[in-house]
Order: sequence, then structure tokens, then C-alpha cells
Amino acid sequence: MIKNLVSPFRGIMLMAVLVSGCIYGCSKVDMPDEVITAYQKAIRINPGLAEAHYNLGMAYDNRTMADEAIMELKKATEIEPSYKDAHLQLGLLYLEKGLREEAIAALTSVTQLDPNHELAYSKLGEAYKSQKMYSEAIHAYKRTLELNPKDVISLYNLGVVYAANNEADEAIQAFKKAIEINPNYTDAHFGLGQIFLEKKLLDDAAAEFKKVSDINPNHALAHYHLGLTYYAKGDNVKAAASYRRSIEIDPKNPKVHYNLGIVYAEERLFDDAIEEFSTVVKIEPGNADAHYRLGKAYADKRVLANAIAAVRKAAAAHYNIQNPYSDKRVLDEAITSLQKAIEVNPYNPSVYFDLGSAYSQSRILDEAAAALEETVRIDPNFAQAHYGLSIIYERKGMKEEAQREFLAYRRLTDECRK
Repeated sequence: MIKNLVSPFRGIMLMAVLVSGCIYGCSKVDMPDEVITAYQKAIRINPGLAEAHYNLGMAYDNRTMADEAIMELKKATEIEPSYKDAHLQLGLLYLEKGLREEAIAALTSVTQLDPNHELAYSKLGEAYKSQKMYSEAIHAYKRTLELNPKDVISLYNLGVVYAANNEADEAIQAFKKAIEINPNYTDAHFGLGQIFLEKKLLDDAAAEFKKVSDINPNHALAHYHLGLTYYAKGDNVKAAASYRRSIEIDPKNPKVHYNLGIVYAEERLFDDAIEEFSTVVKIEPGNADAHYRLGKAYADKRVLANAIAAVRKAAAAHYNIQNPYSDKRVLDEAITSLQKAIEVNPYNPSVYFDLGSAYSQSRILDEAAAALEETVRIDPNFAQAHYGLSIIYERKGMKEEAQREFLAYRRLTDECRK
């Protein structure tokens, strides 16, 4: 708010205040140039007038000239250190610009000048939260609520901070209090559902996410988390339906496509799984897990189509090296996806293992051996990789190496039986 001034420059200042406050209403970006000019002239006449700097700062703010506004507000606080409104507006501008430490300093000054300033404590909590200074944020929000127990937004934010600080029970209480005040507060229901999901209270979680989707049917994340809850409950049908509804609302969330792909793969709907994982890698080309899942889906699709009992048995042991695929195109797609997964994350032994299996299906033994050798280099206890290497080495006529890998396989599997 721009303040009225009583000063030797009353004529200049009165014109500025009337034009800005009465005619234009101080809304953003419509502050006329003559207002700013009037305040600038007043400051040139008397640079030590704190209120003139404050009013000029607010005029700049209304023109969305944040840097200029900050400069004038800082000048006002330098001239008059007890200028509470200038400290407050400075803190708010710092928050807008993401200058959290500066915002904390300015807002702390406000609370020192006025220990009962509700807005300053609320914004101080926001600044501390963004800095992950959770104990300080909790204190600030608690003080806000002492001043106004019905501040539902501060109750919600208190719950968020408690959750981030691993104080789940306190977070639950804060969210519930917010919901008591406003039963249709979707953010509080959603936050409560997230905590219930983390605590494996699945029925309670489902109830909260359903409440959010009832209040706001287009809440994509509520449908997604409802899908996660159903999946945790073992209900893949409802999980898939919830994921699909989330995608209808927000088709660009890779996490939803990825989790839907997992459900489809588990249900052996491999074409659908391939479509979902392909969507993920289009949205996030660097998602190693999605590339890996895509390669697995291509391979599993071929296993299902052939219905080879021996392949199924080997797949159950996570290895199907003795059964070549009949569809080279599908196998090539699997190899391409697995290679891409390795480019993104070169430290996952399972990806090298499956790549070695795929190369073996194509009778590309050197590449198969190299992939499996990398598997056991990363994870020397990967029994099935040692077994696969023994078969490949046998095929390549490397008898001693084959025997060595088979003995390693036997040793590891014997240890598992003990």
C-alpha cells in the first residue's frame, strides 16, 4: 500500500498518491509514469525521506519492476530501520524472486518489530520450508497458528513440513485439522493420503485419494496415487483404470505411464506394456529403468508368443539362453532398448544379463559373452550369469573357462540352498 505523506513536498506527493491510489487503484502494470516521476522528484529534493523511497518501491512493484522496487525498499529500511512495512514488502519481493535467505532476514526483522505479525510468520515459514529448514519452518507456522488458529493454509503447510521432516503422526494431525476447517480442501486430503500410503494404511489412503477425485474429478495426481494404492493392495485391474484416468487428464506424466506399463507387463499384456514404456522413453530419453522395462517387454512378448516350455522354465530362473527367438525383429528391438538402458545407466547388472541373453538368442556369442562378463564384473554373485557364461564358453570351445564358470554357478547356488 502506498502511504500518504506530510512533508514540504506535499503538492508533489499528494498528486502521486491521488493518481496511484484513487484513480488507478494500484493494480499491477497500470501505474502511470507520472506517479513514479513524482516520487523520484521528491527523493531528489530530499533523499532522506524513507516514505518516499517506500512509495517509489511500491510503485515500481506495481509496474513489475522488482529489482528497482527492492533497491528503493532497502533504501527505506536503511534510512528508517524500524520501518516495518518496508521490511515486509522487501521480504515478499525476495520470496517472489527466490532469494530465500534475504527473505528470511527481512521477514525476521518484521517479527522482531511486531511479534504478532501473522503474515510475516506465515511467509517466514514458507521461506524456511523452501530452504529445508524444517524445525524453523515448524516454529514459524506454529506461531502463525497461535495468532490465527483457523488459518487453514498454514495448517496445511505445517503438515507438509512435518511430513518432510519425517514426523508423520504430527503431519496427519495438521492435515486433519485443516480438513475440519475446510472439508473440501483437496491439498490436505491429498497430503493425508500420501502419508497413509507411505505407512501402508491402504484403505485410509484410498479413501483420501477418492475424496480428492470426488471434489476435483480432474485431479490427475489423485488418480495416479489411487492407482499406486490399488497396486499395493494387489488389485491390478483398478490400478490400471486409475492410471488410465490420470493419463486422460495429464498425458505427459512419465511416472504414470511407467507404472501402467508395469501393470500391463504383470498381466502379460505386452503390447500395451511396450506402448507405455515407449511413451516414457519419448518423454524422458534418459530414463534407464524405462528402457530396461521396454527391452524386457519385447523379450517377454516373444516368449509368450512362442509358448516354449523350456524358455518359460529358463525365464523363471531369469535366463533363457538355450532357446533362440524365432522373430528377429522383436529380438532386435529388445537388444536396442537394452543397449539404450546401458547408455543411460552402465551399472545395472540385470540389464547386461538380459542383453547377454538376447545376444545369445541371436547366436552373437562374442557380444553375449562380453555382456555376461560385465554382469559378473559388476555383481560377482550373479549365479545365472555365471551359468550363461559356461554355456557360451562351451559353445566357443573354451572348455576351461566353461568349467570355471559352471563351478562358480554351482558354488553360488549351493550356498543359496544352505
